[in-house]
Formats: sequence, C-alpha cells, structure tokens
Amino acid sequence: FLYSVFLLSLLCAAFASRGEAAGQRLVAITFDDLPVATSVHKDEVMRRKITLRLLQSIVEREIPAIGFVNERGLRLDNVTDERRVDLLRLWLAAGLELGNHSFSHFDLHRTGLDEFKADVIRGQEVTSELLAERGQTIRYFRHPFLHTGISLDTKRDFEEFLTQNGYQVAPVTIDNSEWIYARAYDLALQAGETELAAQVGSEYVTYMLEMFEFYEGQSILLFERNIAQVLLLHANELNSAWFGKLADKLDEKGYTFISLAEALQDPAYQSPDSYTGPGGITWLHRWAITRKVDPAMFSGEPETPEYILKLTELREHNYATDQ
Repeated sequence: FLYSVFLLSLLCAAFASRGEAAGQRLVAITFDDLPVATSVHKDEVMRRKITLRLLQSIVEREIPAIGFVNERGLRLDNVTDERRVDLLRLWLAAGLELGNHSFSHFDLHRTGLDEFKADVIRGQEVTSELLAERGQTIRYFRHPFLHTGISLDTKRDFEEFLTQNGYQVAPVTIDNSEWIYARAYDLALQAGETELAAQVGSEYVTYMLEMFEFYEGQSILLFERNIAQVLLLHANELNSAWFGKLADKLDEKGYTFISLAEALQDPAYQSPDSYTGPGGITWLHRWAITRKVDPAMFSGEPETPEYILKLTELREHNYATDQ
C-alpha cells in the first residue's frame, strides 16, 4: 500500500508539472438524466427545445461534454418514444458522448445487486444501438445518486461487473445542489414568474462558481495541486438557459474544458477508494476518507441560500413531480 501511495505521488507530481506548464485549470463537464431531467411536466416540444438550447451552449463553446442516459426516460406510456430517442441522436450529432446511468435510476443501496446489474444492462439497449450506428460503444457508467455500495463486497462485485461489461466508472469531483436550483427554476417558470426564474438562474451561476472555488481548495488540501475536475450537472431547463453563462465564467477563471477520458488520465483518479458510507459524495471526499484525513477538511462547503430552498418548499404542494 505504501509503495502504491509513493508511486501515485510521483505520477501526480508529473501530471501537476504538465498542468502548471500549460497554466490551465481543467474540468470535464458531465450531464446526468438524459434525455431531459425535469421536476415538472414538460411536453415533447418543450423537451426538444431544452435539448437544442443546451446543446447550442455546449457546441458553441466546443465543450467535449458527455451525457448519461436513463433509458426509462425514453418511454412514454411505457413504450419507447422515438421523439425522445431523437433527443439522444441530437447529442450524438453534436459530436458528444453518451454513457449509461442505468435504466430506472435505481439506488444501489436499496436494490439487490442482481436486480441492479440487470437494470444496468437494460439501460444500455437503445443507447448502444445509437452508438453502434456511429461505430462507437458505451464506455462509462455513472452511479445513480452516486451510491457505489454500502459494503466493500458489494462495491467490488459491482465494479468487477462493470469491467466485465466494458464500463469504466464515471466519478465526480465537483458535486453540488444544482438540482435544487433546477426545481426552483422549473416551478418559477411554470407559475409564469419569469423575473424570479432569472433571479434563480443568476444565483445558480454564483453558487456554482463558489463550489468550484471550494473544490479547488479540497483538491489542493488532498493533492497539493488542482487536479483535473469532473463536474456533475443535469440535462434540465435551468442549464439550457444558464449553463452557457456558467461556462463563460469558468473560461474567465482560466478553465479549459476537457473530455471525461482526458480528466481520468490524471493520476489522482488512481487513488485508493474504500468508501462505503451511505452518502453519494464527491470522489475527492472518498479519497480523503480512505486516507483517514482529518474531517475538518470537509468544512466550509457553500450552502444553497435559504430563499432558494423555500421556493421549492412553498410550491411543492402545487405541482406533481414528473420524472
């Protein structure tokens, strides 16, 4: 183990030197819950508009993003809807990659391992066909809820299953509460409160920049450098309108957008990970827990403003959630 840590430190030093020479901060952008993540009902026309607007923001900035698909979301009245499959085709036509996020978005901590594995296989059927048409295959799996197993045996068994099926785990280093902002944004728009929605969007960008600063600090505490980060977002209406603004701010901060494959070349991602806690936490914190780092390291994470939380609560009883 000590030799592995020593070797990893040498690799990290070499990677850090290369990054410092380039003078760049690196981040891979990942979107979960394709084709569209929404907390309120949106018809097929609106889902297409959300997708096109989000893709425009990504493509205009030449960001090599990846989208993780829940194939359950391709169904309408329990039948695969070609209009929703077409949304995945739009991602591929934009030159972007697709990954597997399971069929049903089951929770590994609440689902039997065999059932969960079967859901992963079920979740690749349509996506695999679309990729095969382009001579591609699915490379990455993103755990729903970032739950990777509450026992080491389950965790290792599932990781071996993924390897046997040609998958690599898609980790996350910059986790966040974007989904709360997305809920507030959805509800504001549904209520016709466009000014409030704009306020939520602006607050979201500010919050995300604070999260980047926090996780940069976590990276430096753990690795004494800025590692290549992986950001988790969702393919929702909030990001269709505001991701471009966030990306521009990150560009101003000196970030270069890289692919997930490029990010995973950072030796930090070879760090030991024996975390089996109940939370779906960032890999930075998994590595820290595995190293038995002082928990004080985790303090100071930016919180979602109270008024954003209240926006979701005040309207919660008025609208049904449409996953």
